[in-house]
Amino acid sequence: MSNYFIQTYTWNPWQNLAVEKYLAGQIKKGDVMLYLWQNDHTVVIGRNQNAIRECRAQLLEEEGGFLARRTTGGGAVYHDLGNLCFTFLASPEEYNLEKQLQVIQHACRKFGVETHFSGRNDIITEEGFKFSGNAFSKNSRCQIQHGTLMVNVDVSQLGRYLTPSKDKMKAKGVKSVQSRVCNLKDLNPEVTVDAMRQALRESFEELYGSYEELNPAILDNPEVKETYALYSSWEWKFGKSPECETSYRKRFDWGELEVYLKLNAMHISEIMVFSDMLDVELPAKIEELLLGKRYDMADVDLEQAFPDCSEEQAEKLREVVRWLAKLRE
Repeated sequence: MSNYFIQTYTWNPWQNLAVEKYLAGQIKKGDVMLYLWQNDHTVVIGRNQNAIRECRAQLLEEEGGFLARRTTGGGAVYHDLGNLCFTFLASPEEYNLEKQLQVIQHACRKFGVETHFSGRNDIITEEGFKFSGNAFSKNSRCQIQHGTLMVNVDVSQLGRYLTPSKDKMKAKGVKSVQSRVCNLKDLNPEVTVDAMRQALRESFEELYGSYEELNPAILDNPEVKETYALYSSWEWKFGKSPECETSYRKRFDWGELEVYLKLNAMHISEIMVFSDMLDVELPAKIEELLLGKRYDMADVDLEQAFPDCSEEQAEKLREVVRWLAKLRE
């Protein structure tokens, strides 16, 4: 059996998740690895979640944040540098959830914090406050448990970015469940991210024995870069969202507009437009223009849309597209 430890100091979630995937591919029979990492100003959603239902993605990105989709299940979470992420990667015969949880619990106990595992995926304090959510995946050669440790997270940002959209939306997919949360620092002011990193290392060695620390330089390779490109793409972040339906209404100077959309992989698969405007042709033109396009309107080419449109119609089409493009939050 071989034990390994590695930690990174890259705050980009797409990079960190790409590294996790690469490390999973390196696991051999008898291996156990602990990987520590952090994301900054990030919302991470589960594999089967709808991006626009779970967070204000546009607001997050406009404010310099990141939206990331992981390959495991579970709900949406907010990460900043007050949060420490951990991943256990093990060959199937060495994967031991109880032992892996003990690593986390023993590390917390070093700061006088007693904990227990709750439900399917939470680690909570004795008082019932959640500070760690976990998710899982496996294949024939590697099983993964990864999770978060809220050390000193800015909890005010949870409601800012994780509040579900106000749009009237009927969406398929997993919806996040809100829980009572707390920071470990609230329980013991001596808990810092660096102190928890060290406590986890010590706890890992105490329960698993000696380990080899891997050099992060091995992560600068084409495989990680290729996965990074995938994880940072619109197709992965938004296009993987389950089918959903939504509707919008707005009064323009030229009339009221109601737009009903059915989205498949965040592309408009069905659209109906209703309006009291005097131009009876424009609703059909809007439908024709937007059918099959991306929900964020990024692939709508207004200049090439309708060469036979009047300038007045073209300007109304631009208004509609600009309006819909701002509704992702």
